[in-house]
Amino acid sequence: MGRLKEEGSQKILMNPNASALEKYRLVVEGNQSWWYFLKFEIIVSLFISWPGAMGLWLRKTFYPGLFRQCGSGVLFGRNVVLRHPRRISLGNNVIINDDVTLDAKGTEGEGISIGDDVFIGKGTVLSMLDGTIEIDDGASIGFYCRIGSTKHTKIGKKALIAGYVYIIGADHDSSRIDIPIIDQPTVSRGGVTIGDGAWLGTKATVLDGTSIGRDCIVGAHSLVTTDIPDFSVAIGIPAKITRNRKDSSAPIE
Repeated sequence: MGRLKEEGSQKILMNPNASALEKYRLVVEGNQSWWYFLKFEIIVSLFISWPGAMGLWLRKTFYPGLFRQCGSGVLFGRNVVLRHPRRISLGNNVIINDDVTLDAKGTEGEGISIGDDVFIGKGTVLSMLDGTIEIDDGASIGFYCRIGSTKHTKIGKKALIAGYVYIIGADHDSSRIDIPIIDQPTVSRGGVTIGDGAWLGTKATVLDGTSIGRDCIVGAHSLVTTDIPDFSVAIGIPAKITRNRKDSSAPIE
C-alpha cells in the first residue's frame, strides 16, 4: 500500500500497479487497520440505504464509531457516501441529508470539521485532497452544493448557503501549454472563507483565495472573484458591491 501516494481518486483508480483492493481502501477508508476496514464495510453495507425511521435509528446508532469524532443527536440520511471518515469530526445535533458525500481524502490538514447544529442538504458534496473544510456552529448548507479545499475553507457560524452553491477551494494550474490542463497540478490560493451570518444565494460561485465578510449577502448566480467586506451586498458576474447593510441608503463605491 505504501507505494501509492495519497492523491486524487481518478489517479488512484487508474494506477496499473495497484490491486483493486488497494485502490478501494485508499479511496474509501484511507488505509486504516483491517479491523476498521471490516467494521466500515459491514456497517455501511447493512445500513446505508435502509429506509424510514428504522434506517435513521440504525445509522444514528452505528455510524458514529466510523468517524474521528461524532457528537450526540447526529442524523444520517440514506445513501450518505463516506470517504476517509477518520478525518471527519461531527458536532452535536448535525443533520446529514440523503445522498450527501463527505470526502476527506489526504494526510495533511484537519480533514472535515462540522460544528454543532449544522444542516447539510441533500446531494451536497464536501470534498478535498488534503487540507481542511471547517463548517462552524449553526451553519446551513443547501441542497446540491459543492464545497472543496486543498488548503483551508471555512464556513462561519450561522452562515446560510442556498442550493447549488459552488465554493471552490482550489484550482487547476494552466501555466504550461505543452501538456493538457488535466495533467497539470492542482494549485490553491489558500481556500475560501465565508464569514459568520453571511448568506449566499442560489447558484452563487466563490473562487479560491477569496473571503466573504460577516453578515454579507451574495446574490443568486453571482461569481465572487475578490474579497467582500463585512455587511456588504454583492451581486453580478463578477460580483460587485452595491451597498452596505449598515447604511442601505449609501451605496459603496
